[in-house]
Amino acid sequence: MGTYVVRRILNNNAFVSVDAHGQEIVVMGKGIVFQKSGGDRIPCSRAEQVFQLSQENTSRFQELIARIPMNYMVLSEKIISMAEENMNKTLDESIHITITDHIYSAVQRYQRGLVLRNSMRWEIQRYYPQEYAVGLEAARMVREALEVPFAEDEAAFMALHFVNAGTGMEIGQMYEVTELISGICTIVHKEFGAEFDTQALAYHRFITHVKFFAQRLLLGTYYQEDDGDLLDMICVKYPRAYACTQKIAAYILQLRGQNLGREEELYLTVHIARVAKHGLLTDKT
Repeated sequence: MGTYVVRRILNNNAFVSVDAHGQEIVVMGKGIVFQKSGGDRIPCSRAEQVFQLSQENTSRFQELIARIPMNYMVLSEKIISMAEENMNKTLDESIHITITDHIYSAVQRYQRGLVLRNSMRWEIQRYYPQEYAVGLEAARMVREALEVPFAEDEAAFMALHFVNAGTGMEIGQMYEVTELISGICTIVHKEFGAEFDTQALAYHRFITHVKFFAQRLLLGTYYQEDDGDLLDMICVKYPRAYACTQKIAAYILQLRGQNLGREEELYLTVHIARVAKHGLLTDKT
């Protein structure tokens, strides 16, 4: 079955070793290195979990394991597996750090009577429904395993960690993205005087575009090509959608000091025109 050589002990339940390729790994198991020392060999059969992360995340992960009880790590891995299965995708390895740290910190807050409210819970639920549903299930799993009364606000907090694990952005940036999405949707709603039909395909396409648009803005990678001829045609064909785009451009300039290129205006106008035609519950125009 083989053995692991202990290179560094993190706590009684975890140690650092190397795999067959000489890459550092973290090996976990209840009491796996109790009364052990560096250089000792541990049967592979005793390992409950083995982690191999990129060099960028290894030190952070090892620090996390050294200070957080093993039951949190086990619970987090169950939650991550559930999330990947429900969302049908592999999350970025950073989730092993961020969601574990969040759960541990949140539980510590709850035990001190500090319950934080998520001011953007409604927006997160609306714009990231899949991740929010996973967050609700994660909160249920925490309540059941740790007997801590996690509220829906925690589901929203955790949802953004799952969103973040699919984008590579920081949590603070994801809050900014969500704020931008909300602001843009409010402008469209006011311009056309109608509520979105959240079941319509056009609405989901629009929200998807706006999400990536907002992410590009924050990362400074938004389209800046000048496809002026096509935009001029679109302006004539969809004048109200273009007027709405101009209001969004003014909002972004005021909020972030960024000017939209004509390429971004083009795509945004097309998506607004489509959602105005097929993604609103009523049309009062």
